[in-house]
Amino acid sequence: MRIIVILVASVLFLYAGEYELRLYEKVLPMLYNKKILKVFPDSTTKQDLQKSLSLTVVSDCNQADLLIGKKFHKECSTKPIFATSYKSYKRYKNVIGAFYWRKGRPQISFKKSNIRKFNLQLPNALKRYAQ
Repeated sequence: MRIIVILVASVLFLYAGEYELRLYEKVLPMLYNKKILKVFPDSTTKQDLQKSLSLTVVSDCNQADLLIGKKFHKECSTKPIFATSYKSYKRYKNVIGAFYWRKGRPQISFKKSNIRKFNLQLPNALKRYAQ
């Protein structure tokens, strides 16, 4: 029985990265109204984002349209951030939104004030997740 539980958990963990990437590819370009979006990921999200066709990973945060991840240096503090944890969502003042897992369930949130601040457009389908 333990082997089955471990196998199922492993498969779910492998597909979680794919799920997150598809979400980023669909939602983030819509916010910016661009087909290709330049993103600067932190070390934990970089590997997954390099597989994307609509998100271009850049090596300098000053070249990026958006930062994605949990931790960033202060030199990047003027850029909009899409957080990958609830803690980061609350921590950074330039967070426009977040996608994270809580108790095994996916959670998505957006900050209305920061979306307006960066002149972004939240699609109607996602407005119910704005705070």
